[in-house]
Amino acid sequence: MSSSKRYVRLRNYIFLLYSSSCRYANKIETFDGSSTRFDADIETPNPNPSSVKKDDDLKLGRKLSRVFSEDYAKTNKTILDPRGAPLNQWNQVFLIAALISLAVDPLFFYLPVIKEDMCLDENVTLKITLTIIRSIVDIFYAIKIYVRFRTAYVAPSSRLLGRGELILDSSSISERYLKGEFWLDFLATLPIPQVMTWFHMVNTAMMSTKTSVLYFIMIQFLLRLYLTFRLGSHISKQAGLVANVAWVGAAYNLVLFMLAAHVIGAMWYLLAIERQGLCWVEICDLETECKRKYFDCVNVNLPLREAWYPTSNVSRICTDPDNFQYGLVEDAVQYSIASAGFFKKYSYCLWWGLRGLRTKRLEEYRVKRMDTEQWMHHRHLPDELRQRVRKHDLYKWITTRGVDEEEILRALPLDIRRDIKRYVCAELVRRVPLFDQMDERTVDAICERLKPVICTPGTCLVREEDPTNEMLFIMRGHLDSYTTGGGRSGFLNQCEIGPGDFCGEELLTWALDPRPSVIIPSSTRTVTAISEVEAFALTSEDLKFVATQFRKLHSKKLRHTFRVHSHQWRTWAACFIQAAWKRYKRRNEAAMLKAKETSNTPTISNKLNRA
Repeated sequence: MSSSKRYVRLRNYIFLLYSSSCRYANKIETFDGSSTRFDADIETPNPNPSSVKKDDDLKLGRKLSRVFSEDYAKTNKTILDPRGAPLNQWNQVFLIAALISLAVDPLFFYLPVIKEDMCLDENVTLKITLTIIRSIVDIFYAIKIYVRFRTAYVAPSSRLLGRGELILDSSSISERYLKGEFWLDFLATLPIPQVMTWFHMVNTAMMSTKTSVLYFIMIQFLLRLYLTFRLGSHISKQAGLVANVAWVGAAYNLVLFMLAAHVIGAMWYLLAIERQGLCWVEICDLETECKRKYFDCVNVNLPLREAWYPTSNVSRICTDPDNFQYGLVEDAVQYSIASAGFFKKYSYCLWWGLRGLRTKRLEEYRVKRMDTEQWMHHRHLPDELRQRVRKHDLYKWITTRGVDEEEILRALPLDIRRDIKRYVCAELVRRVPLFDQMDERTVDAICERLKPVICTPGTCLVREEDPTNEMLFIMRGHLDSYTTGGGRSGFLNQCEIGPGDFCGEELLTWALDPRPSVIIPSSTRTVTAISEVEAFALTSEDLKFVATQFRKLHSKKLRHTFRVHSHQWRTWAACFIQAAWKRYKRRNEAAMLKAKETSNTPTISNKLNRA
């Protein structure tokens, strides 16, 4: 055999190994683009003997356990091709069913409702509707498991340049599926919401447990969410529902965004139910005639419950957000969302969820928090101080949502700004007894200069012996106020102040002084926040301006009111009374001792005379 002939043989043999994804033929294109025919005298090995054997098996109608993708059309299609159009269509159906499931599961959180009689009930109509829809969706999840048992897979050992053999053997497919993702699909198929709501909640007497069981639904929801994302990613790779049409992909992303708001709103609603229930329980524990079972609407007509409810403080305290710390769910209590109709409460909760997903504000908060963390790291602040800074920033973000109120007001005209300040602050300012009797112009002047202040528990607002730079009017929360009388040994006067109280009253005395001084007075008390506090601050410059412009602040009646409600003056009065009482006791004891000595003197003289 000539060398040129051996070269052609070697070249074509290498090419056959390289192009194993093509079927063996008598004529094949060579590397240089020419067409070479294999002569009968050239000893060419069979490039893929298994392919030839499979062709023979296909012609004879034998059952195959392995087959290449291009040969799948010739087989008996009882096993689905993972890259075929039928399975792709099924995956699209499963994706739609999964999205419906993700939308239905959070609706179970809306089952608890609060009636006007301060009891917890459930929406039976919604419960039946959700059970039917969820059961239908569960059938599709069961069909998906069956389809997975009938879907071929590519043998990992046969992959070559993107080509692989499909495993068609049912036992091999079942074994691989059972060892892999079967249990995830099985857990996702279980009717957990139906069982939890129809059996466990009905047999549960405790109100807190009735709402807590709903959180178990969230575990399966997270599992289905994970499987849905995997399925959507698989369809995208196969150029399916999402990738074929641009608007479908945009709609898919919009659905995911709305789904996130839907879940957040449902969780917020359930949290509001729990917070109201916690308030009920706390008030109930303080009343001897109250029992926790009274808050179940099943027991609302009990004679003992009907006798207890009119005299209870539950309806008065738990319906007012100022009397109980509802925190994030305060709006739900204020607008009675838990007692509203389904569409009203769902619309409000969905809006609340969308408001919580505003990305611009979140990004600003994230950037600001990163800057704060870098600054604290640069200054080597201890962990305790870092935690206090993080806690304050988080509470401020939750309260204001990153909105700078003062910046918004500064951009408005003076008359609009004055009207807004009056609407927001006037009623709160008049809650302070010091300003209750003031005229409208004085209140407007004070409101216009008030600045909002928020602080977290443990924050020291004023420290004894430090300069008093501002006067604080407490609107929400409680603070601990104490004084040591300038550091006197054994002296401590302590009290708790709350909504309607004020601190930093030394500034008012300084501002009302007819002989003005540039020296700011020192604080006589230390004030520390016990809970989250919202207040308004009036700086020393603003207070001095108001006192100068409005002479009614100098009236004797106002000064008398100020001294009555001032903790500084109360402390001074208490100390004065104590000192006067001690002086009185000392004088009284001295007088009694002198009288006793005087009465004993004649007796001693008589005894001496007799002797």
